[in-house]
Amino acid sequence: MARPFSPSDLSEYRFRGIHPLLLIGTMSDRYAGWLGQIYSRERWAGRITRREKKLGSRSYTEDVLPVESVREYFEHFPVLEIDITFYRPLIEPAGEPGPNFRVLQAYLRFLQPSDRLVLKVPRSVFARRLRSGAGYRPNPDYLDAKKFTKNFYEPAADLLGDHLAGMIFEQEYQRKTADASSA
Repeated sequence: MARPFSPSDLSEYRFRGIHPLLLIGTMSDRYAGWLGQIYSRERWAGRITRREKKLGSRSYTEDVLPVESVREYFEHFPVLEIDITFYRPLIEPAGEPGPNFRVLQAYLRFLQPSDRLVLKVPRSVFARRLRSGAGYRPNPDYLDAKKFTKNFYEPAADLLGDHLAGMIFEQEYQRKTADASSA
């Protein structure tokens, strides 16, 4: 039986013992900035990698923990949102598992039975418009239920089973003056 949740858990960022219908988690798990809070510095010393990221015209370096660190993440939180799935479907157009499918397989190796994941639905089926060069173009696959089911929902459910706790359909930003029906 799980121990009762106590106020001291908050100072240690431990949210596993709260009410079973309330899940607190994050949309990121491998963030090296949490060393000393969520992650043990000693445990991951020498195992942090760096990757270059670009945001607009700016570049920056991000320190990242290995996928295995998800074990320590789940000591604190009962649920994790995986947001990389927003950028690519699990199954590529040619029908083969893509990079995000393989990332989820890597996570699966480190999950305990009670660990839960929430996946962000790919923009390829949920965004009205997709970035194209310097602008945007209409998305021909917008709300295509067959593509969503075949390239995302079914592979996610088959792969993750009971670990899959939900999916997030992120609504893209719309200018206040934009007509949503023509966007």
